[in-house]
Amino acid sequence: MKLFLAPIQAMTAACYRNAFAKHFGGIDAYYAPFIAASDIKKVSHKLLKDILPERNDKSVNLVPQLLGNDGDQFKAYAYAISEMGYQEINWNIGCPFPMVTNKKRGSGILPYPDIINKFLETACSGSTYTISVKMRLGLNDTEDGIRVMNILNQYPLSGVIIHARTGKQMYEGKVDLDAFCTLSTECKHEVTYNGDIFTHNDFLSISSRVPHLKNFMLGRGALSDPFLPSSIKGHDVQSTDKVKIVHKFHDEIFEYYKNTLSGDKHLCDKMKEFWDFMHIHLDQDGKLMKKIKKCNRTSDYLEIVSKAFHSDAIWKDS
Repeated sequence: MKLFLAPIQAMTAACYRNAFAKHFGGIDAYYAPFIAASDIKKVSHKLLKDILPERNDKSVNLVPQLLGNDGDQFKAYAYAISEMGYQEINWNIGCPFPMVTNKKRGSGILPYPDIINKFLETACSGSTYTISVKMRLGLNDTEDGIRVMNILNQYPLSGVIIHARTGKQMYEGKVDLDAFCTLSTECKHEVTYNGDIFTHNDFLSISSRVPHLKNFMLGRGALSDPFLPSSIKGHDVQSTDKVKIVHKFHDEIFEYYKNTLSGDKHLCDKMKEFWDFMHIHLDQDGKLMKKIKKCNRTSDYLEIVSKAFHSDAIWKDS
């Protein structure tokens, strides 16, 4: 069985991936947040800075991801990325946010199988990389996904990751395991399940529905409980050690952004994103997040989180 970390925009950047691998592990491959392909003459390293090999630890098996609906643009970026040593490029046709879908990108392309076919016809002609796909069940309904899968089956993809929701659902409501099973059965490629694995019991429940699958992608569940991947693989950490490990993880992320961002407010805002996920298992009464959200000065922030990580702090497992 393999576990993958989902790409989450603004969160799972290189510094986060490196620190996650160092302190928690359990992840077999990390998918980078998407890079939007565009019509430019030359793809510079500035556009690809998050996936530059020198920014990513060798222990992190990284898969770059591209967003776009033009095969030629994708191909230009994919060639530049493959020259860095990456063999697999993931194509994002699952992003559900309207600012993306309204441009027929992300899950917004799912109702247009002809565009997908034209895209892959061009993009798959590249010989220095392979393409995997991350998709949803559809944009508005699951029939989109079936039509798209018929197209995907015609191309030599290295795998298909399916988030078990439609784009219209965003991250609301329940995953549709019945629709996922139907769609994954139609797929001729290696399939990875994605969606709503927040606890070990969630994993056991979902994996029992799809016993033929060997690949699972964790997103928000792993960001809120970074011990989850290792736990799924049978490597549990003592509860008494968890707060100390998270403290070290936090400090590493904080130090990175302190050295790269300018201004207290900018730094505090970035760390608020960190706590949007992490507070769930440390902030049992909600008071911590209320205090952090009010922070605009680094000194105030550090005082608050220092108390959160005090010696008798408890990590509450789900």
